[in-house]
Amino acid sequence: GSSDEDSPVGFDDARRVQLPGEMPDGDEDPVGFTQTRASDLIFDDDEDAPYIGSVDDSREMGINVVQLEEFLAVGRGLRRSCSTLPLTLALWVAYVLVVWQHTMAWTSFESARFIRDGIEGCYVTLPGSGANVMRLTDITEHRQIIPWLDGALVPALQAKDQLQVLLGHVRVTQTRGENVSACEGLGDDLQAFYASGCYPPGGVVGTYGPFRESFELPELAFIPVPGTTNKYQMWLEVNRSHELVSQRLARLEREGWVDLSTQDITVQGLYLNVEAHVYTQFTIDFTFQREGNVETRVTAYPLRGEVFTHWAQIFLDIVWLGAFAVLLYQATIAAFLEAERGMVWLHLRDPYLWMDVILVVIGGIVVVVFYYFVYWLDKFTDEVFNLGVMPELSVEEAPDDQKVQAGVEAQIYQDQLTVIIDWFEFFLKLNSWTRFCSVGYATFVVGRFFRGFTGQPRMSVLVQTFLCSAGFIFHYFLLLIIVFACFTVGGFLLFGEELQGWSTPGNAMGRILLVFFMRFDYEEFHSVAPVSAAIWFSCFFILVVVLLQRLLAAAIVDRYCAVRAALGEPGQGITDQARGWLKDLLWQRTYEGSQKSIPYDDLLRMIAKDTDPVYVKKLGTLQVDRRLRSRADLHRFEKSQTVTKEFLISRGCDPSTAQRLLDTCSAWIHSISTTSSPIRRLMIMVARQMNHVRYESDQVNERMLRKFERSAKVVDRVDLKHAKCLSLARRIRKAQQLPPGWTAHTDKDGRRYLRQEETGLTSWTLPKHMM
Repeated sequence: GSSDEDSPVGFDDARRVQLPGEMPDGDEDPVGFTQTRASDLIFDDDEDAPYIGSVDDSREMGINVVQLEEFLAVGRGLRRSCSTLPLTLALWVAYVLVVWQHTMAWTSFESARFIRDGIEGCYVTLPGSGANVMRLTDITEHRQIIPWLDGALVPALQAKDQLQVLLGHVRVTQTRGENVSACEGLGDDLQAFYASGCYPPGGVVGTYGPFRESFELPELAFIPVPGTTNKYQMWLEVNRSHELVSQRLARLEREGWVDLSTQDITVQGLYLNVEAHVYTQFTIDFTFQREGNVETRVTAYPLRGEVFTHWAQIFLDIVWLGAFAVLLYQATIAAFLEAERGMVWLHLRDPYLWMDVILVVIGGIVVVVFYYFVYWLDKFTDEVFNLGVMPELSVEEAPDDQKVQAGVEAQIYQDQLTVIIDWFEFFLKLNSWTRFCSVGYATFVVGRFFRGFTGQPRMSVLVQTFLCSAGFIFHYFLLLIIVFACFTVGGFLLFGEELQGWSTPGNAMGRILLVFFMRFDYEEFHSVAPVSAAIWFSCFFILVVVLLQRLLAAAIVDRYCAVRAALGEPGQGITDQARGWLKDLLWQRTYEGSQKSIPYDDLLRMIAKDTDPVYVKKLGTLQVDRRLRSRADLHRFEKSQTVTKEFLISRGCDPSTAQRLLDTCSAWIHSISTTSSPIRRLMIMVARQMNHVRYESDQVNERMLRKFERSAKVVDRVDLKHAKCLSLARRIRKAQQLPPGWTAHTDKDGRRYLRQEETGLTSWTLPKHMM
């Protein structure tokens, strides 16, 4: 008899699986099959087949090499990302302390604001007008500038202040155009109404200033600045008596130093705050518009004279430079390690690598520019200290025999002041570039924080969302800029002639941003053009605020959902991750955890040696789509080898570490399965069912092969018996044939005998020699 193993195996005994929620045959489900969950599907088969269970039953199912590879790659990526946070935090904290210590922005701001408010608040009482006063913002024509300088600015600068000290004199520079020219834009008829000539910008200045005899000293205010043809300069010696300064201003006013040919006037002076050692340069700009208006603007730029106020502050710079050197060292070592592994091109494709490179370059520029700035600031301070006191006598009060000497001394002193003021403007530009590079450095440090945030799975999902949305955001802002430009031009055309804020393209660009953030007064628009303003604002509000803003939010939410769908999980929270790290730390202090075992990174390299390194690296940064979307994905998941404890032990893990790794990986896979989308869970169920069908088909194939082999053996034995029987039959048939001369006879008892006819010899059998 044959055993069950030898019996033919077919699919006749296959059982149909009844799904949870499905009614028996002939009955209808009153609720509907839609309530059946894919996680409840259970497939029962014979004892030899692996248990399929539910889709979420990953702990009982075990794990395969693909899942273990992803688990180890994700763990390595999270560890590498988190390992960048301490250095990033050190770079950021040290840099913040350095900036705070060297900048002291509040002191500089207060010094500059005190001077700017004082200039804007000073005024002169108009003669014969009673209480009517004129401030800087009240100046509307060129005739009012010198009276305001004499009656308001000079007394304000001469006010004694123990903290703010004015360095030397105040420089007043004007730019002139052509004196008088024909109005080329006017026709012959219109020139009859305006026959006095025009004063266009540019051109040759021509004769300027009063006539002086050859023996008289020239007035330097009417002589162009060396190297220019249309710039003229005078100095207000505000450190002398007010009467002396008033006399010179009155004389310049009578001689027409400021007239309709003046294009602009710039007043510059330098203050020193003795207590805080802060230099402040104030600048008063008078711009003469060809429309007849005079624009005024006051600016005050502070500059700290001492970057290092205490010798101990150098330690903060040393700490920051040390952290910066560690960053450079880590970037170099990482490049060499990748070169040894033959993955240089893959390393160069990492955007975070280039972010570190740019961070190193910008940090180096900040260091060079900063210490270059410190070096020349010390030179500037020495130049200020070497300025000394102003000449004892001015040209106005010097006797006739000393006027030449007084003029030479004043010129030397004013040249020193010119160097100091020009140096200050150079320092302002250098300081602006230093701040710009510092802002760039801080921005890239924030970007490095994002790299560290990828070590936290939930934050990594957010970072991946922004990275995936980068292309859309770039094109979105291109569209937004075009829309803003169109509405800026529209606002400039509609309101530019009536509203100052829209009178220039630059001002209109600033105003459109205020409209975008709803920080404007609609009544201004309505008072200019009610209908046009309503149409313009309605179109802007609907297109930009309602549509484009919501489109951006919807696109980012859509990308976030796509990233979550691709990963199959929302990401582990910070508390869960911290709890897991604490458990790992405590387990490493136990006897089992202290056993020597292969590091996880080496284990990953061992099992992923045939996997594309780019794919492994993307696994570590969660830039991978875990959904099974093609036959290749299903085939890879289906064909992957099952990971057992013996599998890990054979690759260098000790038994305790192997078991713990299996448990941790199974729990991680289970968490992904329970939080993933139903489509992904259905795909995994299909893959597992295909794996189960493949296992059953392999079992049937093996049994059929064994049956075929046994049948082949039986056929071989039958063929052998058949051959033997044929041989025996041939021998028997041959033995039954009589030779010639012999005949067969039967006796009276019915027995057969043989007789030779020739001799008469009889025999029961043939003689042996005749057989």
